[in-house]
Amino acid sequence: MKKVFLLSTIYFLLSTSVLAQSVDILWQGEGYVPPFYEGKSLWTKQSAITFVAIPQGLGSPASLNYKWTQNGTVLGSVSGTGRNSLTFKDSIFSKPYRVRVEILDQFEEVLAESEIVVTAQGPMLLVYEDNPLYGFMFHSEVGESFKLAKSEATLAAFPLFASPAERETATFSYRWSTNSGDAWSGNSVTYRAPEDAGGLASVNLTFSNSGTISRPIERKFLIQFGNE
Repeated sequence: MKKVFLLSTIYFLLSTSVLAQSVDILWQGEGYVPPFYEGKSLWTKQSAITFVAIPQGLGSPASLNYKWTQNGTVLGSVSGTGRNSLTFKDSIFSKPYRVRVEILDQFEEVLAESEIVVTAQGPMLLVYEDNPLYGFMFHSEVGESFKLAKSEATLAAFPLFASPAERETATFSYRWSTNSGDAWSGNSVTYRAPEDAGGLASVNLTFSNSGTISRPIERKFLIQFGNE
């Protein structure tokens, strides 16, 4: 009975070790995120994305043999020993990409594998108040309306996940306009309330990136001033 129990225990440990061998794929876009942003940068159209293979129970990641595949095509130039990451740029067509990684042994047998499908999206346009005392109010994004607490306020635009990963580049263009016909350019603008008046002003913010073939992004919101 002792021999049977010992053999069963060894078999269980070996089975557990085999099942623990796996690989996960993590990814992150290489677009812009504002300071203190919590979360990863999502992948946007015509920008770069990086994948990293995270092996479990297979030994040192640097000594493993990785085989990367994109939409069924083996990427031989980025595969091999220690090649645990993959970076490429989205095309102008922004189609879904199926990325697969296999970890091979010395006999080209698959030890672990994983697959993921990703699709690039458009960037997001966020607006925050730039407070003269506290700086950018990242805890409170401007939604459908913004109330002027004082006679004036500065609002700033942030192109979340846009590429390149900067807020101000030669290819980025911002345009602010109101229903009164006034218009300004730049990633921030200061609005002043008329004296002894109250009401609502409609703001239209447009962001475009000449470095990509894409449509401009628009944000519309209201500014409330006075006693309205």
